This record gives sequence, structure tokens and C-alpha cells, in this order.
Amino acid sequence: MTLSVLAAGSLRKALPAMAEAGGLRLDVRFGPAGLLRGRIEDGLRPELFLSASMAHVRAVARLADYGEAVPLLENRLCLFGREEILADGDALRAMLDPDSRLGTSTPGADPGGDYALAVFDRAEAIRPGSRAMLRDRARALVGGDLPGKAHAGSPVVDLFRAGKVDLFLGYRTTALDVTAKCPGLALLDLPPELAVRPLYGAVARNTDEARAALDGLRSAEAMEAATSCGFHPPRKSTR
Repeated sequence: MTLSVLAAGSLRKALPAMAEAGGLRLDVRFGPAGLLRGRIEDGLRPELFLSASMAHVRAVARLADYGEAVPLLENRLCLFGREEILADGDALRAMLDPDSRLGTSTPGADPGGDYALAVFDRAEAIRPGSRAMLRDRARALVGGDLPGKAHAGSPVVDLFRAGKVDLFLGYRTTALDVTAKCPGLALLDLPPELAVRPLYGAVARNTDEARAALDGLRSAEAMEAATSCGFHPPRKSTR
């Protein structure tokens, strides 16, 4: 049986690997999780919903058709882009560089954008005034609309290939994919004082098939597949 799934775009590489490891057949529509949540609240009823934010799956879990929202995976945020800008290893300095174009996902529509704002908030404690400067400089370049189902590639790859951005603050899993495909780019992990660890969540419809599929995605085999794509299992204390 093939199950319908709405899933965060950042799972584009990991979810097929997880499904294969768990022996699942999924028909997946990827996109910004905030917009996908809106589709569900408007009446669409996928068997599974996977989000880069627990807030979105908890909202869907409040609908009568769905069960409990559960943690699924952890990711990390990092800064990636042109090697020469990141050469000195100072992420905050690079983001504040007025000569570099900084991109993010779209806050509200895409959790990646919300996590970027959280990094900017942390920067304020390190260098007063940074929050306002970063919010002014950063451009929300992806995650503002739902891509067509046929669009299988990363929109961030397209940005760098088109020369529209110098730096991007986003998921480490995305950075691994983008830097592998775009020569001349590097990634820089954020220091502890700026670090944000996104927690992904999942929710299944109240059917035996959907619940079994969610169990399959949380199996040890599926977690191993996700880890090979740069994700981490959720910490035991995260709820």
C-alpha cells in the first residue's frame, strides 16, 4: 500500500532512504512545512505529515483525524557559501559583512527561516545591534511557496548556481548537499553561542496503516539511513 505524505523539503534526500530502510511505499509532496500545515488545516488529509518544527505537527495533531505528534529527527543550522568569505571561521562576522549577500528561508512559511531568526536573536547577546542588522541584511529567498511536485532538486543549489547569493544560513543537511554540488563553497558550523538544533516531528492519521508507517520511519534501520544523510536521532529528553 502506498501512503500519501506531506514532508519538509529538507527531508528530500533522507526520507526516501528512510522509507526504503523501513520497507515503506510513500507518495511524498515536499515543501515548506508551514505552508503544508496550512493545506492540512484547509482540508487535505495525508496519511503522514513530517515537519522541521514540532509546532506544526502539534497543530495538526489537534485535528480529529490525527494521532499524537512525536519527535522524529534532529538537524543543525550552519552557515555555508563562498569559501573566501568563511575562511577565517567567524560566522557572525561573515553574516554581518556588508559586501556579502546573505540568504535564508522564509520565516513563518518555512521553519528554516524561523530558526535563522533564532540565530539572529542569539547574535544580539554577542554583539549588541546584530539582531537588527542581520534581519535587515538577510533575504528570504526560498520556502515562500509550494514547489511543483516535479521539482526534485534543492532550490538553494539553484541560488548559488545562479550567483544570487554569497552565504546561506540554513540546515546542515542542506549545506552538505549544496557544497557537494557547487564547487567553491564551504560550510561553517555555528559556535555554541549561536547554535540552534531544529527538532523535526511527525504525525500520522488515525489508521493502522499510517501508524505502522510512522513506526517504520522511527525504526533503528530508518534512523541509520537518516544519520547517513546528516540527521541525528532526537535526544531522549526532547518532547
